[in-house]
Amino acid sequence: MEKKLSIVVPYRNREEHLKQFVPYMEEYLAKEGIPFHIYIIHQADDKPFNRAKLLNVGHKESEEFDYFAFHDVDMLPIDSDYSYIDCPTHLATRAEQFGFRLPYDGYFGGVTLFDKESFVKINGYSNGYWGWGAEDDDVLLRCSIMGVSASRKDCGYRSLSHDRNIPESLYNKNLEKFRDLRLAPTKEKIFLDGLETLSYEKVKEEKLSEFCSILDVKL
Repeated sequence: MEKKLSIVVPYRNREEHLKQFVPYMEEYLAKEGIPFHIYIIHQADDKPFNRAKLLNVGHKESEEFDYFAFHDVDMLPIDSDYSYIDCPTHLATRAEQFGFRLPYDGYFGGVTLFDKESFVKINGYSNGYWGWGAEDDDVLLRCSIMGVSASRKDCGYRSLSHDRNIPESLYNKNLEKFRDLRLAPTKEKIFLDGLETLSYEKVKEEKLSEFCSILDVKL
């Protein structure tokens, strides 16, 4: 039986990007012949944006799928491979916004594939990263702590331009949180923060197309 792919997209206030992303991805994945559905997880509250927690929500809302692409809405694949993997696999290795190369050696963001077993084993993403920064470094460290091998595919992406305003106070808190895990990397910390402690309110769900749904959630 073919493996089904859930595309999970954390989202808020990017209407122009969404209009480009959904039809582009539907056409791209249809050509690849991969069974898929896109889940736009819209943070419908006034709290700071929490990309990682939205990704956990997307996983929870599509648990029946075999594997997951955690996918930023401003990344459009040029030559990317979304076929099934059996370990966490970074796809956005050549993104236009970074000059089509990795911004740093440990970069694990933008677009990342996870098989179901690995994602559950690492307890998903941390729910505690508000604003931008460090949540992808955290999830890669979680893989290392839990003995889950991570990989990369050589894939290219076009980047849709946008402003990214990062409150310095939130960014610094994120760096401190990641530093705490890096300096004292324990399994206990992982199981206190992730899928097993995820809480959210689903406000509504509607279909944007046959292959795409948008979920409004409050964190």
